[in-house]
Amino acid sequence: MLFEKLWVFFKRDFLTASSYKFGFFLDAVGIIGAMLTFFFIGELFKNSHIPLLEQYGGDYFSFVIIGVAFSSYLGSALSNFGGVIGVEQGMGTMEALIMTPTRISTILVGGSIWNLLFTSFRAAFYLLVGVFLFHVKLKIINLTAIAAILILSLVPFISLGIISASLILVFKRGDPVSFLFDGASKFLAGTFFPIAILPLWIKKLSAFIPLTYSLGALREVLLAQRTLRDVWYDLSMLLLFSIILFPISLKCFKFALRVAKQEGSLCHY
Repeated sequence: MLFEKLWVFFKRDFLTASSYKFGFFLDAVGIIGAMLTFFFIGELFKNSHIPLLEQYGGDYFSFVIIGVAFSSYLGSALSNFGGVIGVEQGMGTMEALIMTPTRISTILVGGSIWNLLFTSFRAAFYLLVGVFLFHVKLKIINLTAIAAILILSLVPFISLGIISASLILVFKRGDPVSFLFDGASKFLAGTFFPIAILPLWIKKLSAFIPLTYSLGALREVLLAQRTLRDVWYDLSMLLLFSIILFPISLKCFKFALRVAKQEGSLCHY
């Protein structure tokens, strides 16, 4: 029964997205356009020695493409649940779903499956285009290390996404957690440039951003052929974020759901 419900959610979202086929084309063009921009920026530094990039193979284009691809992927985990709540409230179906035997966790997960799969495809598209069109040189891919990094990265971002959904559930409008945290993450975590270039006080702030450790570990594995043992510190920090944030997010959502039921804010009016 659970899988049947998840399939229904996935099928609904897939059919909705696929009805706008031109959107896929525009998305692909947008990705390639962004990659061209970063490619020519990278050409400026092609014959330059940049010590800050040495640990990542010395190539700026490879550095930034991995940052953009995976920060977008993890950012989707942050905004997924809030998006699900917003869509269901906007369509007026949230209250009806809550009244059915379907658990709220099933609604959140089911409504997020398509978006998570699509953003996974986008991240893979970034890497494939980078390798075949722009000659990004990835080292022999350590699938075990990448899987461990992504799993431990998703948990804290999903936790923050649940907190974001909690705020939307109660206040109905606005998504301050995703807006502030996603934007801050991309800057503080070094999506577009090495963190070492930042002033000391800003670098200290980056230590509190999960994406810092995700991108650091992914870049070292993909660009410098590091192993799980080499990125143990990043993984341990991601695990710590997961242990702290996940229980907090569940408590926040339970509280928000209780408040929403009491105040009747499950739907837009």
